[in-house]
Amino acid sequence: MRYEVNPETFAINIYNEGDSVPFQFQPDYPNGDKFDSVEEASQWAELSIAAHSDECLIYAPNGKGLQGESKLTAEQLAEMKASRK
Repeated sequence: MRYEVNPETFAINIYNEGDSVPFQFQPDYPNGDKFDSVEEASQWAELSIAAHSDECLIYAPNGKGLQGESKLTAEQLAEMKASRK
């Protein structure tokens, strides 16, 4: 995966390698907080890309100054599925 940050708006486009159309457009943090710089948006984009990996156990943060939330474990997911039956 790769990303681009608009230098004027700090909006992020995230692409799968080889694609010219982004699969994710992120103009702000998910909670609506604004990115203040290319560097801040780039850091968030890198965390978001990392979170697509099963090895990464934390999502990118939802807002400015927040910690990323932990992903559910395989056991937690299995429990949730079992409780739906």
